[in-house]
Amino acid sequence: MELDADMSLHVLDSKDQKPTLGSCLMTLHCHRCSTVLGDSLAVCGDFKMTDSIMIVRVTDSVSLSDKTGSTKDRGLKNCLHRALECSRCQCIIGAVVDSTPVHFEILRSVFLLHKENINCYIFEQSKMVKALDVVFDLKPISESITEAIKAFRAQSDHMSVLHDSLCELGSL
Repeated sequence: MELDADMSLHVLDSKDQKPTLGSCLMTLHCHRCSTVLGDSLAVCGDFKMTDSIMIVRVTDSVSLSDKTGSTKDRGLKNCLHRALECSRCQCIIGAVVDSTPVHFEILRSVFLLHKENINCYIFEQSKMVKALDVVFDLKPISESITEAIKAFRAQSDHMSVLHDSLCELGSL
């Protein structure tokens, strides 16, 4: 699905490639009222067990419930959490996990936005799509570091060639 200039949602063609977090900047919106809830720079991954986006920072348009609850849901079983709401339309958009078993401890420091309640505005394509249609997987940090080292070495080699060329010109 995608939004036109009037922010209306359209269905993506099945032949369209799903947008990926690593390839584009986007803002995250409430599916009901289109209020901005966060952006892709704060996204730290995809929690597939609950079909949620893990995000470290949200806008002031997100409010946190005072009431703590638990669920028998397979994804957050044995966890205590509080609901996240859109401050504008009071739609439940996700949860914050307060207490977890050890194997879910990474969830204690992030907001979980339920993909079914989120739309994403993709800047490069000027369109709004359902969060369910976006791939939020991130590469392991070791891959990113390896790529950065390769790029740095290539740039260093290029600078050495330029330096040598300039030295030769200076000695003429």
